[in-house]
Amino acid sequence: MKMKIRTTIISCLLLGVTSLAFAQANKSDTLLSDVGVAVSPTRVNFNVKPGESKSYEVTITNETKRKRTFKAALKDFDMDKSGSPAFMLAGSSEHSLSKWINISPTFMELAPGGVQKVKITLSLPDSEGLNRASWCIMMVEETKERQVLETEASDQKIAFGITPTFGFGVYLYQNPPNVANNKVEIKNFTIQKADSKQRNIELALNNTGDGIATCTAYVELTNTNTGKTQRLLVKRFVILPGYRRNYLFALPEKLDKGNYSAVGVLDFGSKEVVEAATLEFVID
Repeated sequence: MKMKIRTTIISCLLLGVTSLAFAQANKSDTLLSDVGVAVSPTRVNFNVKPGESKSYEVTITNETKRKRTFKAALKDFDMDKSGSPAFMLAGSSEHSLSKWINISPTFMELAPGGVQKVKITLSLPDSEGLNRASWCIMMVEETKERQVLETEASDQKIAFGITPTFGFGVYLYQNPPNVANNKVEIKNFTIQKADSKQRNIELALNNTGDGIATCTAYVELTNTNTGKTQRLLVKRFVILPGYRRNYLFALPEKLDKGNYSAVGVLDFGSKEVVEAATLEFVID
């Protein structure tokens, strides 16, 4: 499709709007599954004061036809603008939560149809310095015995066996009650050209608060010539304090010609405020 773009980006606050977007958000963050094995939930949100502790449970289910073994371990992580994590050793990040987390059990065997509960406990020392947001990830990985290498005496060849395994990540977030997580801003709202067939609307966000923010964003697209309106995919995501995230909303490949208005809406959980930006473009 050919496109002529006129971008007029306006950031504004819409007052008196209840958080409706969460009801339409993708619930994929509650369950991860692969080859008949599932982990739920995939995100745990703590809200613990220094000197207190709290526990949650994560459920691992084996719906395959054979016994599987898993190990659970903690890692720290950083996150880029696309939301992709970069893993680090537990305790190495300045925002590390892993040093205060205990998981039990750390090794588990699940028979076919078996279910295992993993208890995750956050225990914070009574220190004023821990009145800040922190995070880590619990990795649940399948383990298999190393296969024996076989040699052929005739030609001294070595046969290497490859054993496929898989794993899951459960994100652990801690927002103490004193932190503010209601300062997420729209920094940019524009058309991004991916290739000749696909165009994306990019929503660039910045968490200027000191708390981990759980957000929902969507784009309302209107052909101002015909009045036809459609909503692009609703996305739910987390923005760490001081971090930026860029989200792409794919435009339909076949859009009618005409003038278009796009409204990007960011709901960060407040019952009183959402943030919005507008974008205008033309397709001919």
